[in-house]
Amino acid sequence: MFRNNSDFLDKLKEYTKELVENNQIGYSQKDFEESFFMQSSHTPFNIDAIQKFEYGRVEREYSTDEYKGIYGIKVKNQEVLLTDIMYFLEGQKDVIHLIEGEFPELSIGEIKAALRVMMIFMRSIECDEILGTK
Repeated sequence: MFRNNSDFLDKLKEYTKELVENNQIGYSQKDFEESFFMQSSHTPFNIDAIQKFEYGRVEREYSTDEYKGIYGIKVKNQEVLLTDIMYFLEGQKDVIHLIEGEFPELSIGEIKAALRVMMIFMRSIECDEILGTK
């Protein structure tokens, strides 16, 4: 017997599909949180954690003078996406050494690859809106 653990991911994919197909999103913080709890326990730590996040939009400027609105999991009332945090962690030697201490069977290359895959996964649940140039 198997249990599917993709309820939260399915909800995020639903949001990105709505954005692409309808140019709008039918977002509900309650639905966002409930989908999270479909695959996790209702511990005080989990409840507190998910209540600090939302699926929302941040705006970014890129070196190409292009602006993007990025929809993804972000800290409530902040312009910080989970991918921003993951991208930062990916390059931190201390993080790599902590993982190495816990999983000594992994090479540094495997650890760096795991962090990269996690970052790309986080990016895969985002939706980009091209806004134009300066």
